[in-house]
Amino acid sequence: MEITKLGIMGPSGRMGKSLITVSKEFKNFQVVSLCDHKDSESIGKIIDGIEVLPDLENFLQNVDIVIDFTTPNATLELLKKLSNKKLVGLVTGTTGYDENQIAKFNSYSKGLKVLKASNMSYGINLLQKICEELSSKIGADADIEIVETHHKHKLDAPSGTALSIGNAIKKGRDKIERSKFVYRGIDFNTKRDKGDIGFSAIRGGDIIGDHSVHFFLNGERLEISHKATDRKVFSIGALKAAEWLKKQEPGLYSLEDMV
Repeated sequence: MEITKLGIMGPSGRMGKSLITVSKEFKNFQVVSLCDHKDSESIGKIIDGIEVLPDLENFLQNVDIVIDFTTPNATLELLKKLSNKKLVGLVTGTTGYDENQIAKFNSYSKGLKVLKASNMSYGINLLQKICEELSSKIGADADIEIVETHHKHKLDAPSGTALSIGNAIKKGRDKIERSKFVYRGIDFNTKRDKGDIGFSAIRGGDIIGDHSVHFFLNGERLEISHKATDRKVFSIGALKAAEWLKKQEPGLYSLEDMV
């Protein structure tokens, strides 16, 4: 059995810790390298027998796939380093990019083997496909709202997953209605326009991630929800993505390509 050597970015974070633990359930994976930002308290510490490194150059030695759940700037720096190591694949679940950072991400990814997903859960990706299909069938009279709830430490709002769901709905409605994203709390004092897709974000406690999509019609409504109760589902998804990505040609992929 061929062993895939993994590098983990942000090993002291929630996802980093989970990835290191869950990777042990995959017999074909071996975590060989760990990296964190230079000001992190984890630098120099030994986690599972591996020293946490501050520099990307040493981190990328002897790895096949990097799994990254960090910050937009950290991911962009990683992509720039990978331009000299095109055989190393990247699975990234980083969210919170602004438009300029998205443009840089797409540019830096050219010629590399990258899978980018705002949510690594298989269930969420099924929900996105269902919402795309449903929004293409339900007609132009539906008012659509997306509500997401996350733990109190999450910074970006709405979540990257909520935005991905919104884009799936917009894709489904493409031939029915022009759609516009409206962010409640910023635009809440404006009247709903036909075609609006509204977003509401709630932050509190230790909630891993809840997403609900509401399709409001006169006299009835449909609600579709996904609730993550264990962060392990994201780690399993990321590791399965790493398995899949290793076999692919260079390109920018999504979890939808895999499932």
